[in-house]
Amino acid sequence: MRTTPNSPGRRRRVPAATLALPLVAALLSSAVAPAAGGGHQLQHGRAKTVRVAISGFAYHPPTVEVRRGTKVVFANGDRVPHTATRRGSFDTGHIAAGHSSVVTLRRAGVYAFHCTIHPFMHGKIVVR
Repeated sequence: MRTTPNSPGRRRRVPAATLALPLVAALLSSAVAPAAGGGHQLQHGRAKTVRVAISGFAYHPPTVEVRRGTKVVFANGDRVPHTATRRGSFDTGHIAAGHSSVVTLRRAGVYAFHCTIHPFMHGKIVVR
């Protein structure tokens, strides 16, 4: 336990865990925050399903790396509809606010996709 000043000439005991909590929270939030400067985060999909969140008019993470046959779930957390579209490969159609859509890619390659409603939104799926 550590002591902290409570009033002049008086100290009270504060558990060390209480003092560490803000530090731990800051470290965790920085670990899950999107990369600054538009950097790419790779989410290696050894699981059979990988999630791409859509929020703030962006895909999070913007790049995912998966094995062939992995299901990629696009979950729309915005208040407006979005799509995830790769012409000739896949199209989720309009994903309403609060809903999701799944695509499964069975061929290795790099699939750059975008939102047909908001063309400035881009992402990439790397299939191994």
